[in-house]
Amino acid sequence: MRLPLRAVAALAALAGAFLTSAPATANAQTTASTTTYSGEGDDVVSIPVASTPSIVKATHQGESNFIVWALATSGKQVDLVANEVGDYKGTVAFNVSGAHKVRSFSVTADGSWTLQVLPITKARYWAINAKGTGPDVLRLTAPSKGLRRLTLRYSGDSNFIVWALDNRGRTRNLLVNKIGAYKGRVALPAGTRYATIQADGAWSIARQ
Repeated sequence: MRLPLRAVAALAALAGAFLTSAPATANAQTTASTTTYSGEGDDVVSIPVASTPSIVKATHQGESNFIVWALATSGKQVDLVANEVGDYKGTVAFNVSGAHKVRSFSVTADGSWTLQVLPITKARYWAINAKGTGPDVLRLTAPSKGLRRLTLRYSGDSNFIVWALDNRGRTRNLLVNKIGAYKGRVALPAGTRYATIQADGAWSIARQ
């Protein structure tokens, strides 16, 4: 049976569209400024090489271990980003204590997860007061001047660790390292631009 010329042309156009269109990417969604990687279960995610202090926003919906390592170009584990059991949501800094070239993340999970990698300059803005639940990274508009005080409160059961970072995002001072509920005041060194918070519960931080 011979097909009409119109039908042949339509089939040819349809075939050409399939052959020339780019393959779909299931695990990466890119907007104008960020890329969100997603998956389910164990995986290794390749990213553009990050050699400066950066942050990763991670989520997990599952019941078992959720472990994320930042890997150097050699595959060596250089920064532990997440290590929790069950559901997870947090923001963690990496490359703050060493100049590694991070090329990928290894993910151990039993459920669905997302990773969003950003420069540390995109950390959450910290004016005077800040509060949250779980890990986070805070950013001042400029490095602090003079000696300031911080009032901190924490209502979790596990480690509560707060680090001060300099203008480049490099580690400066360990401010708090406690287990369980905490309330206290500590000194914020001059030149602090960022703060990283490790927590499994609610916390608040205020500058004075």
